[in-house]
Amino acid sequence: MTETPPTADPVHLRQLVAGGLPLLVAGVTEHGRGPRLAEALALRGMEPLDTFLGAVMPRGARVGFVVDASELRLVDDRDDVLLRAPRSGVDGAWLEAARRLRGTMAVVVRGLRVTADMAPREVAEAVDAAARAGNAIGAIVGVVEERPTLPLLLG
Repeated sequence: MTETPPTADPVHLRQLVAGGLPLLVAGVTEHGRGPRLAEALALRGMEPLDTFLGAVMPRGARVGFVVDASELRLVDDRDDVLLRAPRSGVDGAWLEAARRLRGTMAVVVRGLRVTADMAPREVAEAVDAAARAGNAIGAIVGVVEERPTLPLLLG
């Protein structure tokens, strides 16, 4: 997903592969659902980042991504949905890398608007600058893809 549709209270998403590793960046505003999302993720174990480039990402957050035929969902350990985005916007290279590794680096950045035209290095540098300014939380989180199953017919 390169970017969410514009709204008055957007959470901008960007997925990319950096150095062979999947990365999902959520840029949030300082009002509306942005602070609520960041607070919910911090309560579930996403940690403040002091830096991004060259850093070891924390593990243990109690959230993960679920991808199905229609959407990408960020869910917590109780299966509560914290964020939804249409599957049509999911970046294929990101999904392939996230499936292969069964996870992704996930970063939430206050005040950053990520767009589809930003180069991967530009995104990483913007995340690093935000982390150094105390405006980013992150973790390595799981990614699973739900595949439709055929009903079992007994006869």
